[in-house]
Amino acid sequence: MTIWQTAAVAIFILTLGAQPEEAMATEQVPYTVERTLESGVEIRRYGATVVAETVIEVATYREAGNEGFRRLAGYIFGGNQGDQKIAMTAPVAVAADEGQKIAMTAPVAAERDSGGGWRIAFFMPSEFTLESLPKPNDARVTLRAVPGRRVAALRFSGRGTSEQFAEHSVELNQALADAAIESVGAPWTARYNAPWVLPLLRRNEAMIELAASPE
Repeated sequence: MTIWQTAAVAIFILTLGAQPEEAMATEQVPYTVERTLESGVEIRRYGATVVAETVIEVATYREAGNEGFRRLAGYIFGGNQGDQKIAMTAPVAVAADEGQKIAMTAPVAAERDSGGGWRIAFFMPSEFTLESLPKPNDARVTLRAVPGRRVAALRFSGRGTSEQFAEHSVELNQALADAAIESVGAPWTARYNAPWVLPLLRRNEAMIELAASPE
């Protein structure tokens, strides 16, 4: 697709009144905003959800994203027991794999961990539970229930490169430090749009889990 074709499609979507993130999925992981910091960082609360995820052992962030997307897309497009089609949701999560389950609740990590792996996740539509989802045909794809979490998120546009994620992860951590808000673990990021959406219109977010607060 040429840049002119890309622009035409984006303009058509905007003409229809669609938000840029709607170009990727019909459903987004729901959340409530507790507060917004002066820096623009949102403090959010997410409910429990289910993800389909895979770990990619490749050299670069971009390669991991491409391969992970293919594996997970294969699962939701019928690569499962029962050949069931599952709707795409937003965002697509990617994080450095630290050898443990990362609590992703609407996420792509800026840096690889020492183990060299990447964890990519698709969030499943809200009508599914861990028990009702069909089993993946690909053994590299696994299903996992993610409990509710408090998360800090910093939104930005652009292509969503590893350099952008690194820059905004630093900005996110600094904003939390300035506000004396305690975070947990490493940051991750989220992509909400299809690749043909113009970079200026794309929604990306750097995110990190926060320490629990009293209800």
